[in-house]
Amino acid sequence: MKSSTKFVVVAQTALLLCGCTSSVKTDPSKLAQVSIKNADGQTSPVAVEKVNGEYSPRAVTPESSTANVKIDVDMAAEGVISKECLEAWRKALKGDEKGAMSQLEDLEKRYPKVSTIKFMKGQVLEHLGKGEEAVRFYRESLDNSEYSSIRQFKLAQAYVKLKKFKDAELIYRKLLKTFTDFPDAKLGLARCLIAQDTHTKEGHQLLAETVILCEALVKTGEPQKVSEGKRVIKEVLELDPATPGAKELLGK
Repeated sequence: MKSSTKFVVVAQTALLLCGCTSSVKTDPSKLAQVSIKNADGQTSPVAVEKVNGEYSPRAVTPESSTANVKIDVDMAAEGVISKECLEAWRKALKGDEKGAMSQLEDLEKRYPKVSTIKFMKGQVLEHLGKGEEAVRFYRESLDNSEYSSIRQFKLAQAYVKLKKFKDAELIYRKLLKTFTDFPDAKLGLARCLIAQDTHTKEGHQLLAETVILCEALVKTGEPQKVSEGKRVIKEVLELDPATPGAKELLGK
């Protein structure tokens, strides 16, 4: 699959069930954002996979068919893992760290080889403001799925929040070698470079390239892609209000 604007990824605090349950290549164009609502009416963006025409919170497989990942769990187990990860996430939304982490610990005892659970621990802790701990679990979740671009992206985001821009920079550069037209990765790399040097030519060039990619998303007219494009443009303008074409695009 060509690396292009088809790679749509959620750059907010998103839940992505990226389990190592298959060696089949995931089509990133099937990823989308929906909202999960808990009993108190709170909502949070969730990245899901489109299956048979419908968006489902089932586990998403690793992005590389060359990962040679062993099939560790069957589909029934996959359903259990997805369901309990979502339950833990809802607890985290309510601020119940103990309940969320306890559920994930129990789940990991039953499925010790599934790195999805470590990834979810990272999501929970990041949401609750424990960035350093979240980074540890994000890194551990890559042990069995080093080709998971989504997990790398989330790790880079966590580093940015901790102002560890050099660490994040290395990950964004790695992602962009494969997904050359990934708006959020270009924006993330630009953010890291500008944080280290406000006059960086590469950083501001990346912002200009990000605007071009977002323009392509907006022109599709598809609500999800238009929303994603404009969200990214707003972040571009926060970094550099003078980025060519950004203000005009946001007004469309």
